[in-house]
Amino acid sequence: MKVCLLLGLFVVALLPSLSESRIVSKCELKDKLGEEINLPKKLKSHDDEILSIIICEILRRSNGNTSLVNVDGIRHPLATAQPTTGRSEPETNKTMAAESVSSRKKQKSPDSQESLNDVENRFDEEQMQQDDQRMSNEGSSDEDRSSYQQDPNKITLWSLGYYGVFQLRDSHFCDSGYRWSRNLCQKSCSDFTDDDITDDIECLINSNYHWFLFRTLSHECFNDRKTFLHDCS
Repeated sequence: MKVCLLLGLFVVALLPSLSESRIVSKCELKDKLGEEINLPKKLKSHDDEILSIIICEILRRSNGNTSLVNVDGIRHPLATAQPTTGRSEPETNKTMAAESVSSRKKQKSPDSQESLNDVENRFDEEQMQQDDQRMSNEGSSDEDRSSYQQDPNKITLWSLGYYGVFQLRDSHFCDSGYRWSRNLCQKSCSDFTDDDITDDIECLINSNYHWFLFRTLSHECFNDRKTFLHDCS
C-alpha cells in the first residue's frame, strides 16, 4: 500500500514538468514561421524551399522537442543561478533590440532588393562564436553583463548550453545563470524549454538566427528542400 502511494506521489510530481514538454511538428513550424519570415521580393519565388531548409535544420537539431537541453563542456548544478528575467534591461541590449526591430521592418518591405547572400548575412555569426568562448565578465561594461557572477576563488569551467526547439545558446540568446551571456533576447533560458514556443520564435526571428540555420544547411536538408513540406497543407 505504501509503495503504491509513493509511486502515485512520484507520478503526480512529474506531471507539471511533463506537461511543459511537447514535440512540435514540421507543419506547425511551417504555419508559424511562415507568418514571421518575410523574404525580399526577388526571393519570393523560392519561399517554400527556403522555409523547408530552415525547418529541416531546426528539426535536425532538436527533433521538435520543446524541452530539449544539450550541454557541451562541464557544468555543475548551481543552486544560486539567477536568470536575467526580471532585471531592468541593459542599455546595450535595448540598442540591440531596437536594431533587431529595425531589421525586421526592413525584412518585411515588399520592395526590398536584397539578395539571398544579403539576408544570409543578417546574423552576426562571428559575434556568437566570440560569445561561445567567453566565460567571465572581464573586460565588459556593467551594461553588458549577465547574471553570471565569476567567483575568483574557483576555476571557471567552459560550458555551452542549447535550449528548446531551436537549441538557442546560453552564451548569446538567453541567460541560464551558468555562464556569461550576451542575452540578446533578454530571456531566461528556461523560458525556451516550455510548451509555448511564441517567445522562442520571437527570439529566433528578431535575432535573425534562422538565416544562420539556412546558411549552414546540411546536404540532407538541401536535398529534401523541394519535398520536405509537401505533406503539410
